[in-house]
Amino acid sequence: MRHTLEFLTNLASNNDQSWFLDHIGDYEQARTEVSDLAFSVFEQLLSLDPLLNDEVDPARFIGTLVVIKPKKSAPYLTHFAISISPVANQGNEPVYYLHIDPNGSYLSIKYVPDVFGLQVMRNFITKNLHRFEEVLSAAFSAGFALNEQGALTSLPKGYPEGAAGERYLKLKQYEVSSPIDWNKSNDELMKDIVVSFDAAMPVLSFLREGLGLD
Repeated sequence: MRHTLEFLTNLASNNDQSWFLDHIGDYEQARTEVSDLAFSVFEQLLSLDPLLNDEVDPARFIGTLVVIKPKKSAPYLTHFAISISPVANQGNEPVYYLHIDPNGSYLSIKYVPDVFGLQVMRNFITKNLHRFEEVLSAAFSAGFALNEQGALTSLPKGYPEGAAGERYLKLKQYEVSSPIDWNKSNDELMKDIVVSFDAAMPVLSFLREGLGLD
């Protein structure tokens, strides 16, 4: 991923349309490199996850690789993202996520629910709190951390102060993440990614169960 990381670093220092268009070839090369990684990870996950199969359209998750200007006056994004999922619930489901960024790359199991999905998951966690903490503990032991950015400062409506599992009830998304070290051979890197995702599978399975997708 050397070329991709160099491109993103240079883009962060020269974040305007003129520079980007002058280096469109470098962007296309980086995009191809990330696309190859996405396909390789997907092929490895096929043997781990029964909900993934050859009928899943890879174009869905490599489409997120495009560098986008969110607003006309805003700078380009300076990271690539890969999201892999079977789309078993019309997209409202947890994904395998890879964040490629010179300032901190990581992989994660990530679920960003809609309003209904958030209510369902909070209710499921409340009823299965001990088991949720068990799968989180196992993920923490494997080098993952819980992302609590953007969490509510108080419990959501309907939950009394001191409610069991309030730390998790305040979350607006569910994500456990682990850093990626690119300073390895391709084979070592792929092995690390697959091993990490395998270690976090219990979290994925729990989230899917809560949504009735298991």
